[in-house]
Amino acid sequence: MWYSTPMLNLFRREKRRFFRHPVNVPIQLKLEKAKDVYISESKDISLGGLSFVWPSRLSKGSLLTLSIPVKEKLFDVRARVAYCKGYKKSTQFRTGVAFINSPDAFKAKLAEEVLQIIEYQKTISRELGYELSEEEAARKWISRYADKFTA
Repeated sequence: MWYSTPMLNLFRREKRRFFRHPVNVPIQLKLEKAKDVYISESKDISLGGLSFVWPSRLSKGSLLTLSIPVKEKLFDVRARVAYCKGYKKSTQFRTGVAFINSPDAFKAKLAEEVLQIIEYQKTISRELGYELSEEEAARKWISRYADKFTA
């Protein structure tokens, strides 16, 4: 297959090992050894980590605990700051974190899937003109998208 030089350069620069899924949900974060809990919003999530916007620069390697709310449950995961860079000509920083261990990555992936199903339920209910139950939405989502929902 033939690729242009700019496309080949893009492939060479790409360092991600996991596909990212856009998901804008509120998250809580607590820096290691800090008492305060902060609120932000996730931008995307993958099996390896997630990104969010933060008002100040976090040091690469900083450890933190993230809480991802799904329904009445919080999925807590430990993560390490992988990057923190200026965001869209604002005073905020796009921050990416890597999950520290596999169980945390799995919990985040499960939370992501539940959030995708909830969003799907809202969309399909609007299209159908009636409220689809969570169970119906989950069955439909799984039959249509689960094979594409991989890391």
